[in-house]
Amino acid sequence: PHLAASVAVHLVYFALLVVAYRSADLSLVYPIARGLPPLLVAVGAQIFIGERPTPVGALGVVCIATGVLMVGFAVKTKEGEDGRPRARSIGLAALTAVFIGGYTLIDGTGVREAGGTLSYVVWLTALEGTLFALGALAVGGRSLARDVWARKGVAALTGVMSAGGYAIVLFAMEDSPIALVAALRETAVIFAAIIGCAILKEPFGPRRIAAAAVVAAGAVLVRLGG
Repeated sequence: PHLAASVAVHLVYFALLVVAYRSADLSLVYPIARGLPPLLVAVGAQIFIGERPTPVGALGVVCIATGVLMVGFAVKTKEGEDGRPRARSIGLAALTAVFIGGYTLIDGTGVREAGGTLSYVVWLTALEGTLFALGALAVGGRSLARDVWARKGVAALTGVMSAGGYAIVLFAMEDSPIALVAALRETAVIFAAIIGCAILKEPFGPRRIAAAAVVAAGAVLVRLGG
C-alpha cells in the first residue's frame, strides 16, 4: 500500500513540477518547492506517526526550511520568464511542496514496513518511472521520444543519481526521525546554488550567503538535536 500511494503521489508531483518550471525560473521554483517540505513533514510525522523531534532538532528544521526559502525569495523578478505573475509561480511551487512532503512521509514509513530500503527503492523507481514515461510518451509522442533518446546519456546518469540519492535518504529514515532527515536532504539547494555560481556563473549575492549560513546553522542544530 505504501508503494501504491507513493507512486500516485510521485506522478502528480512530477507533473506539477514540470508545470511550475514552465511558469518561472528554476532558481525561484526549486527552493520554494524544497524549502516548505521539511516543515510539512515535521508536522505530518507528529500527527500521523507520533514522531516528535527534540526542541533543538525542531529549531534546526525551521532554520533549514527558512534558509532554503531565502534562496528562492532572493530572486528579484516580479514575474516568471514567460510574463505570468510571480504569485502563480509561487503557488505552484508551494503546491508541489505539499506533494513532496506527502511522498516523503509515505516512503519514510514504507521502508520501515518493508524491512529494507533497496527492494523498496527498486520497486518504487521501476513503477513510477515506467508509468510516468508511458504518460509522457502518450502526451508528447514521437517528438518527445526522439528528444529523450538524443539526451539518453544525461538522462541515464540523472536517473541513477536521483534514485541513488533518494535511496540514501530512505536508508537514513529507517532508523532516524523522518523530519530531521527530510530537513537535511533539502540542504542540497544550497549546494545547487553554489554549483550554479561556480559553473554556470550565476550570481550568489549577500542574500544567498546569508541563506547558506542559516541552513548551515540548521544542520548543526539538527545534528545536536538528533
